[in-house]
Amino acid sequence: MNYEQRLKAAAKIILADDARTGDERVSSEELGVTASLKPHQVEGVSWLIRRYNLASMSFLMGLGKTLQAVSLLSYLKVHKLSPGPFLVLCPLSVTDGWVSEMEKFAPKLKVIRYVGDKEYRRILRRTIYKHVKDESSPSDVLSLPFDVLLTTYDMVLADQDFLSQIPWSYAVIDEAQRLKNPYSVLYNVLRERYLIPRRLLMTGTPIQNNITELWALMHFCMPSVYGKLDEFLATFKEAGDPSSGHDTAKVMEQLKSLRCILGAFMLRRTKSKLIESGDLLLPPLTR
Repeated sequence: MNYEQRLKAAAKIILADDARTGDERVSSEELGVTASLKPHQVEGVSWLIRRYNLASMSFLMGLGKTLQAVSLLSYLKVHKLSPGPFLVLCPLSVTDGWVSEMEKFAPKLKVIRYVGDKEYRRILRRTIYKHVKDESSPSDVLSLPFDVLLTTYDMVLADQDFLSQIPWSYAVIDEAQRLKNPYSVLYNVLRERYLIPRRLLMTGTPIQNNITELWALMHFCMPSVYGKLDEFLATFKEAGDPSSGHDTAKVMEQLKSLRCILGAFMLRRTKSKLIESGDLLLPPLTR
C-alpha cells in the first residue's frame, strides 16, 4: 500500500462510519449544554463526536466553532466518555470569550484560566499540586481541580515543564493557523513534550495554496496517518502548484483525491453555504 492509498484507506474508514450513522444527531440535552444550538452546530458537534469515538483527530473551520467545541467537551464529561483533563489553547485576546461560553453554556465543566504573571501562575500551580496530593486516591486516579485548563500559546511554552506533566485526554487548539510552520518551536514542543492522544484544530482563516502548511496542520493532528512531508509533497506536488504547467488531468486527479482525504477529517462551514442551505438566517441590511 503506497502513501496515497494509506491516506485514502484512513479516510474511507471515517466516511464509512458517517454513512452508517446517516443523519443521526445529538440534542442539546444530550450534550449537557444550556444553549440552543443552530442546526449546523448540532451537525458539527455530532461530526466531532463520531471522530472522537473513532479515535480520529479533527479540523474545524467556519462559523460557531467555540460553542461546538465547548459542547463536545461537555458531552465527553456528561457521558463519561473521557475523564479529562481537557486542554484549550487560544490567543490571549479570546480567553475571556472562551471562559464566558463555558460558564454560560456548560456549567458542569470546571475551568481554570491559566494566564497571568509569573507569581499568579506559581500560585495556580501550587493550588493544583495541593489538590492532587490531597484528593487523589490510592488507585492512582489523578484528581485535578478542573476539567478544562484554558491557556495561551505563550504559556504552553513558558510553563511546559509543568503543563506537559498533565496527562491530557483531549486538546482544542483555537486559531490553529499558528501551527502551519512545522519547524516552529510551538509546533515541536506540543508534539514532542505534550501527551495529547486526541486533538481538535479550529481556525477561521482559510488555508492558502501552500501544500507544506496544509501537511503541517494535518500531520499535527494525525502524524501516524500523514507521515513525512516529503511523501506528501511527492504525492500531491502537482495539486500544490497547479499553475506551473503540470498536466491538467493529473492536477485535477490529485485535487479530487486530496479533497476526498481531507473531507474525512476537516469540517468547513462558510457563511454563504449556510445561508444557501437555510441553516443561517441573517437580518436584512440597514443603513
